Amino acid sequence: MREFIEFCRHMWGLLVYVRAVFVALIILLLCCALGIAFVENMAFGDALYFTLITGLTIGYGDLVPVTAMGRALSVVAGVIGLVVIGLVVAVATRALAQAADEKRRGSKTS
Repeated sequence: MREFIEFCRHMWGLLVYVRAVFVALIILLLCCALGIAFVENMAFGDALYFTLITGLTIGYGDLVPVTAMGRALSVVAGVIGLVVIGLVVAVATRALAQAADEKRRGSKTS
């Protein structure tokens, strides 16, 4: 359990470091949702749901864009989602490496 707590501590520290990038990406996703809601004549809640499902590359298919602009915004949301997922994986990998190094250094001194 101690290792997991150390991992979480490192993860949080790194997420704080890249928070401006996360905020910018979230704002871009919200803009995509607003755009999709407008061009697809969709409720904002549905457009936000669709954008997040597309950005997370889940794609249930229950909501689909029918206009060319809606489809283009969907592609943009998907690319932004891939960047978000990649950033989270990179941060988690770095946090795990830091936690492992810390544990390794601690076990050598014991």
